[in-house]
Amino acid sequence: MNLAIAIDYTASNGDPEEQDCLHFVGPNNQYEAAINMVGTILEPYDYDKLFPVFGFGGIDQFNGSTRINHCFPLNGLTNHPSV
Repeated sequence: MNLAIAIDYTASNGDPEEQDCLHFVGPNNQYEAAINMVGTILEPYDYDKLFPVFGFGGIDQFNGSTRINHCFPLNGLTNHPSV
């Protein structure tokens, strides 16, 4: 089994400066909590312990983009998106 994670960066989630936003930058980020809960359960079953993490609906700044991208590696490494 491989665990892969995708994070929604679309504007429909609201302003990340606001506490009720799913992407709130602070200790109560709902995405971070959900990924942590699910990842803690599934991680022991992942054979290589490397997890591809992608973003969608955001700007891939690692690769110098200024346009919305619908699938990009969060670590900026297209050929090895795992962390």
